[in-house]
Amino acid sequence: MSLNVIEATFTITREEYIRAMRRHYRSKLSVVRDVVGSCVVIGLGLYLLNTSNAMIAWFAIVSGVLLLALVGYAILLWPNLLYRWQPKLKSEYRLRFSESGIEFRTDSIDANLKWTMYQAWLQDKEFFILYHSVRDLSVIPKRCMTTDSEVGFRSLLERMLGPARNSN
Repeated sequence: MSLNVIEATFTITREEYIRAMRRHYRSKLSVVRDVVGSCVVIGLGLYLLNTSNAMIAWFAIVSGVLLLALVGYAILLWPNLLYRWQPKLKSEYRLRFSESGIEFRTDSIDANLKWTMYQAWLQDKEFFILYHSVRDLSVIPKRCMTTDSEVGFRSLLERMLGPARNSN
């Protein structure tokens, strides 16, 4: 393997995918702010129920509950559903990253991708997450790389896509 080529072979597990997607949504959403805000609005609505502003009170309660439900759905339920609905995630991935592009192989996919397909990336202690549209992303577990290839991959990502969106 050349120093300029980073190889990654892995099959992402359901648990890994769910953890990666939860980290993605936590980076996109302000979970603490949304949960606290929802609770404050619900509390305000409950307080207003004791006043003559019943319509405003119910609007606040329903709004707070809906925001809380959306955050819960995005963090708890949606990642599990995504993994279940996308059979390609259960395949073995064989990837080769270089400055000229990405070779992407699975049992049903054989593609050469250009770096321009990706707009941003995120990393944490367990994953690299590459964004190729507003809603689509690729999860690459760090466990499939040696320490040297992980460092090389991070350097390659910085050269090709710029700095990480969030680095932990």
